[in-house]
Amino acid sequence: MPRGIPTGAYAVGSSTHPEQESDSNRRATCTTCGATMKRPSDLPRHTLLHAKNKEEYMFQCPFPECGHKTLQRSNLETHIRIHTNARPLQCTVILSDGSRCDFATSDPSSLHRHKKRKHEGEESEDGE
Repeated sequence: MPRGIPTGAYAVGSSTHPEQESDSNRRATCTTCGATMKRPSDLPRHTLLHAKNKEEYMFQCPFPECGHKTLQRSNLETHIRIHTNARPLQCTVILSDGSRCDFATSDPSSLHRHKKRKHEGEESEDGE
């Protein structure tokens, strides 16, 4: 974890063995804003949002004249694909005519939304 991140700015609601806990007991709450995380391990990353020095931890887009910054490297990688027009994520749903859907995107969330909106209940090559 980078230096300077407030590590005590969260509370984990758990007092029993992890296998005996319900999901609600494993949640962690940010003491700064009250946001609740399903996984306590997500809280240190969330806590960066409140850090006074968060600019030190941001990843900046390397493309000239693009001021995009983000706290997560994976978000920067997704953003860079906008500049390169790369669309490495392909829909894997097999259509009724036997062909595969031709939807491709650079953003994992877009692929998930596409499958949910266009192919609800249909089988894909990867079993999703």
